[in-house]
Amino acid sequence: MRAWWVVVLLCSIGADAAAFKGTVALSYVGYEDAKNDLRASGEMSLALHKENIDAEASLIFLYSRQYEAQRYIGLQTLYGSYTHDVWRIEAGKRLLFWGELEGYNIADIFNPKNYLYDPFDQSAKRGSWSVAVQRYFGEDVFEVGAKLYEEEREFGDVGDPFYPLPFPYDASLQHEKSRYSPSLYLSYTLSSDVWVESESRMILWHGYDSKRYFMPDSFGRLHQYAYRVDKVLFLSHVVYNDTIFKCETVYTWVDDDRQMSDYWQLGIGAERSVYDIAGADVTVYAEYYRYGYVDARKAEQVDISELYNNDLFLAAKLNFNDTRSSEIKAGMLYDFTHDEKLFKVELRTRVQDSLVVEGEFLRLIPSQETLLGSLNERTRLDVTLSYSF
Repeated sequence: MRAWWVVVLLCSIGADAAAFKGTVALSYVGYEDAKNDLRASGEMSLALHKENIDAEASLIFLYSRQYEAQRYIGLQTLYGSYTHDVWRIEAGKRLLFWGELEGYNIADIFNPKNYLYDPFDQSAKRGSWSVAVQRYFGEDVFEVGAKLYEEEREFGDVGDPFYPLPFPYDASLQHEKSRYSPSLYLSYTLSSDVWVESESRMILWHGYDSKRYFMPDSFGRLHQYAYRVDKVLFLSHVVYNDTIFKCETVYTWVDDDRQMSDYWQLGIGAERSVYDIAGADVTVYAEYYRYGYVDARKAEQVDISELYNNDLFLAAKLNFNDTRSSEIKAGMLYDFTHDEKLFKVELRTRVQDSLVVEGEFLRLIPSQETLLGSLNERTRLDVTLSYSF
């Protein structure tokens, strides 16, 4: 995929308003039953604006001292947009967010997850080459777009502490059609403040699924298979007093792949905030995720592991409202079907305006009935110092 036209755009629109920013971070990562690691990571971006034209380019990088697969530098975004009256056109390598829930977004299918950075961080994603046209009707938005390229999904080295597969993995993508075969979508977002504040979005998708299945070859190496589907996605949230009620639903029809079954997904939740408790704010989250296959026999043959299939997510965030923007987050994910548990605690505070210290404790207690049962209980503890400029 050539991006020369975006580079020309970045160079030609001038610097009416140019913004260069970035973040670099150094992390010490400790594991219970594996080698501890020292990681450097970061992101740098350049955004340019001139009248009704915008452009952005960004790079991300990661370097792990211990694990070779977690060493990369790559283009994260590279796109331009043109806005005129009620129309907006975007093209290039973009990051989109489709979701309402806090713990996991079943509707966030556009960008591939960046499992090399952190398999437990749903916000870690990679940009996708795409084009879109948006039409605004006041607060409502109609959008038609296309994702132009399918990327591989990488999981790191077999020796990584949280490597999720039982065998060595070949990341080369096996696809039903060309990886350049576009995935098309239509989207409509409806906002309302009648009676209660709410926003709902319906998305129709035709193209490659975000979900992949894995099959071994004759040498025992796993390969990923991408297949084409039709999807209906519905996202909504309603604000009532200090509580936000959220919903994400997806139904997927598999086009031609005989290995996969049609399936449905559901995520519901609520977020409640309580303000000024001894000067601090507390927000609590409760969410439930469920999915099912129309033909479970097909899924059993190809589906190695699936998270969020019958899971409860509970979390709380304490914001101290101090000058250092200090906060603590704690959450638990429990899988009712396989008795699998994940615990996570995060702390964050500013040392100076641009210097932030973060700590995280993560504990995975896998099931003995699923793929992750091949692992022992895992603990990860990391401390990160990041600088933004």
